[in-house]
Amino acid sequence: MHSESTVEFAPTDEQPLLAKRQSWKGRMRSKWYRMDRLSRVLFSLVILTLGAATVSRILIEVFSPFDSRPITIPPRVDEDNDTARTDDERRQAVRAAMQHAWQGYRQYAFGKDELQPVSNSSNNKWGGWGVTLIDALDTLHMMELHAEFKEGVRHVANLDFTQAKNGYKTPFFEMVIRSLGGLLSAYEMSLDQRLLKKAKEVGDVLMPAFDTPTGIPYPRVNVSAGKAIPSDRVCIAEAGTVQLEYWKLSELTGIPDYHETAQRVVDLLDQADKPHKGLYPIWIDIASGKMDSGSITFGGMGDSWYEYMLKQYIYSRYEHDQYRRMYEESIDSMKQLMVRRSIYDPEMYYVGDLDSSATKFSPRYQHLTCFVPGMLALGSKALDRPDDLELAKQLTYTCFQMYNRTETGLSPEYVQFRDTKNFGLSSTKNDSDFSLTVLGGASDKEKRDGFYLGPNRSYILRPETLESIMIMYRITGDKMYKEWGWQIFQSIEKWTKTPAGYSAYRDVTSTKGSKEWSDSMESFFLAETLKYLYLLFSPVDYYSLEEYVFNTEAHPFKIMRHARP
Repeated sequence: MHSESTVEFAPTDEQPLLAKRQSWKGRMRSKWYRMDRLSRVLFSLVILTLGAATVSRILIEVFSPFDSRPITIPPRVDEDNDTARTDDERRQAVRAAMQHAWQGYRQYAFGKDELQPVSNSSNNKWGGWGVTLIDALDTLHMMELHAEFKEGVRHVANLDFTQAKNGYKTPFFEMVIRSLGGLLSAYEMSLDQRLLKKAKEVGDVLMPAFDTPTGIPYPRVNVSAGKAIPSDRVCIAEAGTVQLEYWKLSELTGIPDYHETAQRVVDLLDQADKPHKGLYPIWIDIASGKMDSGSITFGGMGDSWYEYMLKQYIYSRYEHDQYRRMYEESIDSMKQLMVRRSIYDPEMYYVGDLDSSATKFSPRYQHLTCFVPGMLALGSKALDRPDDLELAKQLTYTCFQMYNRTETGLSPEYVQFRDTKNFGLSSTKNDSDFSLTVLGGASDKEKRDGFYLGPNRSYILRPETLESIMIMYRITGDKMYKEWGWQIFQSIEKWTKTPAGYSAYRDVTSTKGSKEWSDSMESFFLAETLKYLYLLFSPVDYYSLEEYVFNTEAHPFKIMRHARP
């Protein structure tokens, strides 16, 4: 750009050469003196008004950024069926549940990791960072609970994330998805710089986990000492479900090292030997990077590794093709080797597990695996894979029936299936995943349900089925999914609600109510379960799937503006 003194102008008849070479200040002064007195007064008033408005807006954003423009959700107009009032009533019921849970936490556990909603006490099982508070921030904001949000932010602003309770070994993965993810999401919603500052602090204190021979992270960090806790192995979900959060941190801070460090883990695992294309045993040897032990599962310890392949591809605005390729390889192999159907209910499909060699099958469907239909639905749209949407519908049906066909309407941790030769897993013993045995004759209930239960019959307020139901409604527009979600919410209200919050339930086949409460309310109930329910009954463009990617703890991240941070 040329400086002003070097620019030559041609004179015109309307304006002499001297005026053309005046500085902009001189030209403005000349125009001012040519104005009459009334025009000067009116002009001055306009400038003063604009200046006062600008200063006021700056003060509002600095001192109360999230109260200045409250979000209001318009009722959705449904031309075919007047569901606007129903949606609003249900959304408000979910919001009331969030208020109830938050008030119990605020009264008995504020600043602690978890509320114990039966004994009205608290615990710091995550090291004392106040994980429930951080995990719940964006849900509070999303539900327009701005006073509660402000109170939470004030607390977070004074936390010291470089310290944890004495001797505590902070779980790297859990704190990335809950604390780092929660702070990043809450920042993007409110633009409160204190939250971004604290997100960077959390990201920094957890970075020593990557200080390993291969760059594959150790599973725990001593944040007070600033170093990781050495370990021989880490599960693939823990190593491969931190990339989205560190990528977002790079985008927001402009520091590429966060993303680059986390991305190296994906590159290494992408090139590693596998028993079958696209399928990864859960245990990784940190020193060598080899994966040769543990089951192959889309459930616990494997689940979100596959989820993040797709979500990072979407987050990159479909430009990071490595993630697309890896996702499609995994889903194609899953469909080939891991999907089965109930012998009693032909509409009931499920995803079981494989052993580390991908040769033995376990006919168990985990509640954790019920995120898969939502993932398939997202992928069907993003990657033009229509067959995946059909499988997603079938799997969502099974996940809903895991609730619908129990005495309480709550789902156990998993259900089990028998094969055509009457082989299956024990219903009473916690055998290994692949210790199949000859089962006795099927009961009438098993024949009606299509599955039978194992020894673990607890419901710990998990969100995965509701996550898929919300996504399936937004992708298909089928109102049936709203009814399924509402039915699950009513069961949660009936069986798990305590005077102070909501409690995990020991046995979903028992109708003993409070006697089955286990005095635990995980932070993901506020972060995920209630959030997905709220979004199910909100307009589809409210936190649209076209504009946001949800991390595995349901923290919405705006899809990045550019493919690289």
